[in-house]
Order: sequence, then structure tokens, then C-alpha cells
Amino acid sequence: MIDVASYVLHALERLRQGEQSLDARPQPLMETFDALRDTLKGQGLFDDDTLVLLSGGDNRIVLDAEGKLVSSPLFKNIMAPFAVFSSGPCTREFAQKGVALRASCDDMAQLFGAQVPCVRIPHGPAGAYLIKDKGFLVTGRFVGEVVAAAILVEKACRAELLAPKIGQLQYLNPALCVVEHTVYLASYSQHEKEASDELR
Repeated sequence: MIDVASYVLHALERLRQGEQSLDARPQPLMETFDALRDTLKGQGLFDDDTLVLLSGGDNRIVLDAEGKLVSSPLFKNIMAPFAVFSSGPCTREFAQKGVALRASCDDMAQLFGAQVPCVRIPHGPAGAYLIKDKGFLVTGRFVGEVVAAAILVEKACRAELLAPKIGQLQYLNPALCVVEHTVYLASYSQHEKEASDELR
């Protein structure tokens, strides 16, 4: 994988050698960006501060909400091929608490394990992070997984905020969450990724 600066230099070299245009954003990735943006906008999870990490072939690029190439320390330690930094109203509010989002349903356990940590800069292999005072960063092996993760984080934050008004959330056993997450990655997610790859 190459970083944005290397990719732009490569594009400049292609231009110098006589290619017609300087397109530092490969078209298939831009089509993926457009689809991701439209889907997240429909869920109220795409705003002016949203950043998107896309990978394809030798390309690994970060785009801002307008689709312009940027760099961000938020993605420095992210190894997944796709990631989104964004926020929704509930995520922004819950992320101000500075606490981890614990799994309270099987969907959360499958996608994230026992919890979504709250950090300032993502690190380690977690599939999602709350970014303190800002929102969330979710990762995925394919675009559908990133979208599902973004929607799920926002819904889980909404449940956390509303629960004190009607009772308490019941959290899943952390050991069970690890098992569910492992099974998800080895089975369901892998099948979905293969199906997604076939559609490209």
C-alpha cells in the first residue's frame, strides 16, 4: 500500500510521461466513495467533518467529505481496507463521556466484540472506536461492513443515552462477546466479503 503523497507523486510522474490527465483518485475508489457517502448521508451519519479511508489494489487514500485527498492521524494505525470517521447526534453526545461503548446486543458483539473503546487516536486492532468529544471511527473489510458498523455505533449510543430514562441496559458477558466476534469474522463476515468482492 502507498500513502497519499506517494500516490500523488506517482500520478505526477504519469502526467510528465504524457498521460492526458492527473487523476490522483482512481475512478473505482471514487465510485465506492460516492456510494458510501450517499448511504451514510441517508442515515444522517455523513457531515462536513467526515473522513473516508478507501483501499483498492495498490491505492490507499483518505478523502474528506467533498472527496478531496487529505491526510489524517486518525487513520495512521488503521490496517483495514475501509474506514470512516464521522458522527451522528447520539455518538457525538455519548463520546463526550469518554467511556467505552459496551456490547448490549448480539449485533454489537459480532461486529465489535465486548466493547468499542473511547480514545483520542485509534490504535490496535479494534473494528470501531469512539473518538472522544468528536464521534466514531469504524473499519471494515468491505463497504457494507463499514456502513453496518457506523449505523450500529450510532444506535448503540442512542440506547446508552435513552436507557437511564426507562431503566438500565443489560450488557452481554465479555467472554461470550469474544466468541461471537470470532465466529462473525471467520464465517459471516468472510462470506459477505467474498460476495462483495465478486460484485466488483
